[in-house]
Amino acid sequence: MSSPDLEIASTGALLHVRADLGAFRVTGADRLTWLNGLVTQEVGKLAPGSGAYGLAVGKTGKVLAELWFVAGPDHALVITARDRLEGLLEHFEKHLIMEDAELSAPLERAVLFVHGPEAAAVVAEARALGGEGASIDWTGHGAAVVVAAEADAGPLVAALLAGGPARARATEAGWEALRIGWGLPRFGVDYDDQTLPQEASLEKAAVSFTKGCYLGQETVFMVEKRGHPKKKLVRLTVEGSEALLAGAEIALPEVGAVGAVTSATPAEGGGWVALGSVKYKHAVADTAVVAGGRAARVIGVVHDR
Repeated sequence: MSSPDLEIASTGALLHVRADLGAFRVTGADRLTWLNGLVTQEVGKLAPGSGAYGLAVGKTGKVLAELWFVAGPDHALVITARDRLEGLLEHFEKHLIMEDAELSAPLERAVLFVHGPEAAAVVAEARALGGEGASIDWTGHGAAVVVAAEADAGPLVAALLAGGPARARATEAGWEALRIGWGLPRFGVDYDDQTLPQEASLEKAAVSFTKGCYLGQETVFMVEKRGHPKKKLVRLTVEGSEALLAGAEIALPEVGAVGAVTSATPAEGGGWVALGSVKYKHAVADTAVVAGGRAARVIGVVHDR
C-alpha cells in the first residue's frame, strides 16, 4: 500500500472529515460514571481534554455502535455514526434512572479525524480556534478527533491545513485504502450489530477487561476469558489483478468455505490487501487460504498492534 495519504499520515497530519459521524452531549455530575456503565471502554476517569475509543453493546454483548468520547470541563461528547444516533440515545435513555446526567439531542457538529504524528498538535490548534478535541489513538498510528460547529468546519479545516507543510485532507478513496491497509474495521462494512467485539477483533482497541461492570459485560468477558468467538476479522494478502469484491468466499481446499471478504484495496506492487471474517481456528497469521478463487494468506487479526 502506497499513497499520498499514507505518506502524510506517516510524517505529518492527515485530516479526514467524517460526514457519516455525528455527536451528542452528556452533562451532569454523574455523566462519566453513568456512561462507564454503558460502554466497553474505561471512560469514568476521563480528565477534561482527554478521550477514548469504545463500543456500546447490548445485553447479549453484540455491538450496537462504535464510539469516540471527548471529555470537556462540564460535559462529555459522544461521537458515533449518524444513522445510529437516535437509536443509541434511546438505548442510553432507557438506562438513565436516578443519575445526575442529561442527554442532548443530536448536535449540529462536524467531526474531523486527524491521523499521524502531528495529531496532538492539530488538536491544540483546533481548540485555540474554538473547536473541541482529544488525542485518541484508536488506529495505533497516532490519531485524534476534533469536533466543531458545522458552520465553522470549513474555515477550521482550512486553518488547520495551513498550519504545517506536512498536512493534507484525506480523500474518501485514499482513506478507504489506508484503513484497510492498517486493518481498521468499519461498522456497517466489516461488522454490524450482530457481531461480538471479539468477532470484529476489537477487544484490544475498544474493550477494557479491568474496568468492572457495564451493560453486556458478562457475555463479552466470558467470551474473552472462558472461551473464544466463532469467527474473527482478519487481514489478508490476495494475489491477482482482478477486482476483489466484498462477499468473495474465503476457503481452504481441504475444508471448503471458512469465511468471506468484507473489504479490499489494491496493494503496492500488485495483488490486494483485504479484511475478511473467518472461522476462529483459521484466524492464524501465515495461514494459506483461497479468497475469491485466488491464492491468499492471513496476515493476522485486525487492530493487532
